[in-house]
Amino acid sequence: MSTKRKLYWFSQLSGWFSYVVLMAILNKLDGANFSFTVFLNLFTTFVLGVVSSHLYRELILKLNWLKLKIVQLIPRVFGASILFGGLFIFIHTLVSEILIAGDRFNLNWLEILQLTLNLAVIFMLWSLLYFLYHFIRNYRKEEIKNLQWQALQNEIELNKLKSQLNPHFIFNAMNSIRALVDENPKKAKDSITRLANILRSSLRMGREKVISLEQELSLVNDYLNLEKTRYEERLMVVCDIEEKAKNYTLPPMLLQTLVENGIKHGISKIPEGGTLHLTAKTADECLFLTIKNSGQLEEDESEEVGFGLINTKQRLNLLYGSRARFSIKNEDKKNVIAEIVIPNNINQNGFESERPKEAVV
Repeated sequence: MSTKRKLYWFSQLSGWFSYVVLMAILNKLDGANFSFTVFLNLFTTFVLGVVSSHLYRELILKLNWLKLKIVQLIPRVFGASILFGGLFIFIHTLVSEILIAGDRFNLNWLEILQLTLNLAVIFMLWSLLYFLYHFIRNYRKEEIKNLQWQALQNEIELNKLKSQLNPHFIFNAMNSIRALVDENPKKAKDSITRLANILRSSLRMGREKVISLEQELSLVNDYLNLEKTRYEERLMVVCDIEEKAKNYTLPPMLLQTLVENGIKHGISKIPEGGTLHLTAKTADECLFLTIKNSGQLEEDESEEVGFGLINTKQRLNLLYGSRARFSIKNEDKKNVIAEIVIPNNINQNGFESERPKEAVV
């Protein structure tokens, strides 16, 4: 039995036992004698309390009440508390009449209503403690995940300038721009603007959890135009972007990282250059991204490439869990293809872990 389940049963048994002890004390103060009949009545209350509240918990789990908002939860808890309070009194009365020979529990409707409301209050208190426990537990888990996210964001932001926009890339870009200053000043000016946009966007977007595909494509477009300044006819780009897909969201610079990876470690190694195909489609409330580039994926890729791919997988996992998919492989002897599937929304709590699901208590 897990620790959480042990905690649940300990709380159940100790809680109802405390309630029964309190009833016994109140009866004693009221002048009642502690007879076998009273003991049997208290024992019945204890057993029914444990069983009925456990069934109530099963109802909560079956109907997914733990995922409801407070406004939706209040009327449900109120109704369920009255229902279980009424059933408790009804079964308790029947059991008492059967077990306690010669003693009849003749209750009028007013007494039944009063007892039902009393028990309803007990079930409401039970509900408050149960939902409060889960609220605190989820809040703590959320705090841990937020800390994980912040730590990852810091790492991403530091590594953007180190690996994705490293000095070598900036040096080559500036050399390409310098060659255009006398030959084509307007084009050189546009290239400087694009480089500035890339640097600014990498810092700004790195702080966001998700951005729209349209925003990401704007950054990718600046990057591709800058690379075309270097590679000229050696770099061909083909884009097939579904209009609806532009409104979908994804982690910032996710697409740019894979596009850069395809050019730097694929097309740039081919003397005659190559083609980069970028596709974005939607289906079943998911965004399907495909980045296909000329070249081959080598088994002994550099550490920088490994960081980019691991970084991509980690970010997708933290935001979407198992609902997102990422793969990269050699499509044939001439092309590498990377495929990403991203759901239209992140998890309700912001993250989803790949760890096995824990038993709900």
